[in-house]
Amino acid sequence: MMTFLSPLFFLGALALVVPVIIHLTHREKKDVVEFPSLMFLRRIPYRSVRRQKLRHLLLFALRCLALLLLVLAFARPFFESPLGASASPLGPRETVLLVDNSYSMGYRDRLAEAKAEARSRIESLDPNDRVSLIVFSNRAEIMNQPTSDRESVLSLVDAIELSDRTTRYEPAFKLAKKIVDESDRNNREVVLVSDFQRNGWEGDEDVWLPAGTSLIPVNLSTEATENLSVTEVVLERDSQSGRERLTASARVAFAAPADAVPASRRAHVELNGRSVQSKPFELNPNTSSIVSFEPLTLPAGVARGTIRIDDDDLIADDTFHFVVWPGQALSVLLAEGSSGRAERQRLYIERALEIGDRPSFSVVARPMGQLRASDLTGKDVVLLNDVSSVSDEAATLLDRFVRGGGGLIVVLGEASGPDAFSKAASRLLPAPLAGVVDRARDFGGTLSYLDYGSPVFELFSAPHSGDFSSAKFFRYRAYAATIGHGVLARFDDGAPALLESKLDDGRILVWSSTLDTFWNDLARQPVFLPFAHQLVKYAAGYTEANPWHSVGEVTDLTRYWKMMAEKPGEGELLVTTPSSVTRAIVPDEGRPLVTLDEQGFYEIRLAGTSPSASTSLASNLDLTESDLATLDPQELVAAITFHDTSGPAEGSVSQTPAEQENRQSNWWYLLVVAFAILACETILSNRLSRSA
Repeated sequence: MMTFLSPLFFLGALALVVPVIIHLTHREKKDVVEFPSLMFLRRIPYRSVRRQKLRHLLLFALRCLALLLLVLAFARPFFESPLGASASPLGPRETVLLVDNSYSMGYRDRLAEAKAEARSRIESLDPNDRVSLIVFSNRAEIMNQPTSDRESVLSLVDAIELSDRTTRYEPAFKLAKKIVDESDRNNREVVLVSDFQRNGWEGDEDVWLPAGTSLIPVNLSTEATENLSVTEVVLERDSQSGRERLTASARVAFAAPADAVPASRRAHVELNGRSVQSKPFELNPNTSSIVSFEPLTLPAGVARGTIRIDDDDLIADDTFHFVVWPGQALSVLLAEGSSGRAERQRLYIERALEIGDRPSFSVVARPMGQLRASDLTGKDVVLLNDVSSVSDEAATLLDRFVRGGGGLIVVLGEASGPDAFSKAASRLLPAPLAGVVDRARDFGGTLSYLDYGSPVFELFSAPHSGDFSSAKFFRYRAYAATIGHGVLARFDDGAPALLESKLDDGRILVWSSTLDTFWNDLARQPVFLPFAHQLVKYAAGYTEANPWHSVGEVTDLTRYWKMMAEKPGEGELLVTTPSSVTRAIVPDEGRPLVTLDEQGFYEIRLAGTSPSASTSLASNLDLTESDLATLDPQELVAAITFHDTSGPAEGSVSQTPAEQENRQSNWWYLLVVAFAILACETILSNRLSRSA
């Protein structure tokens, strides 16, 4: 279809009246002959009738045609194709359609527009053209092999659904490149239908389309967007009258142009699908605020929670899901000596554990000499607090307890001499004990090495998160052998301060000094309380379940497996997605892994059990996609297309009318023809003048 780049020049067609006037107007003779008297002249009637007819029609036609061609030339005509690529002499096309289905395409009706655009492109293809469809987000999938069957591809377009994933262009371009590389056609094009999220392109991706391939961007973004989103949720738990309570707060952000109207909405908190509280909030453009809810009494068992704000143009990021697990307390048996110092020895560690809440600790003290098998039932950790001796019977009980998955902490002090762990008890320690190292003369030793990779000290790895160097150790227990493995902390003289060893499924930690103020002042330092908590949690193998995960994560379900089976690996694990698809999880190297693809709650249960016996896992969106800032499509085109300086590929991506007209340059041919006609007109008019 022919169109014009500067149609206003058609006003120049008015100049066509000029030759008409010339050919109708009587031209007076310039030569004047004077006569003395008109009586000698013969009277001849003036032939005015003749002047009202066009004379020299050929000359008139040439002049009109020349003017018309000049007008057309200045109007800059060109042939426009619906796909931006005029009929090409290269033959049938190989078209690859890339359709973005990331969750930002849920803004208003972008996905519907994308599907309509894809349908239009497919329907306008010639019968011999081939088309492939790729649907992409942060992953890409080829929906069909290259085909000329347009109906089958149209049905695939209709089936495209919005995903919960973010945008990444690289996987889609790599698949498109594969299709184009394998094509035997010279006329190849890639059509990208997207809202062009800036976060989807970092600029250093190593992907190029082959030379001669056109990349046609179809931009569905809008210049001004407004989006409210729940960006963060904080959950605090406490107990009142024996019931656990939850206090939730949510950070809500409003991204919009500076002159946009402030957003006024309500935020709601739901537990187990029931709305329990609602709070109003108002936000100015490009600000955020925290919406705090009143404390809620938690129901028994696992509770599924959601914080939701009123819908806006992008609904997906208006909700945030979480799972609240029942409070879990670690049970600690404090085995101590029978001396009068026992009460003072346990004072600091007992008080430190009593104020723990994530998790809480249940501490029971028992004299070491009265230790029975029943005392270990249900216990997570046994702490031997400077005991003077461990009998063979007690050592056997403790050995069995640790091998079964329990934790044992051995605290060495004045009473724990070399003979305290003899015979059967010796296998509880990594090396035989030796004498006491007295550092009182040099004002106490310090801890010079901490293994920050260990969960015991990981909490203190960040700057200003805890200072162990200020604690003074005046005495500590030495070992009769050199220990090279399992040392988590050392004193400044190189002696081990904290040792770790494994015994089947359990763990043993040995602390070489006391946990009171008798041999050191660690108990008076700010780090003592978190250190005591970390020590017991690590010995117990405690891991806190995440209240939520993110879409795209590969999550290890081992912890959930432990909750439902006596031992991980017993029974088949089934996972039901938020879209109600149930699949069995095949462990990978013994670990049950699941990739989270959807926003919402995943249900996890053992095969053969009822759905009511399942537990839940919450999955939320990656909020980087909530930033609706866009990328200039031409920037992406320039980065992806091959720049061949020899010229064949250059301009293959130009789709604007100016670029198409510039490539065709039809005006130049019209101008040449017009000047040729004007030359003929000049020659012809001169001849007619001489003959007149």
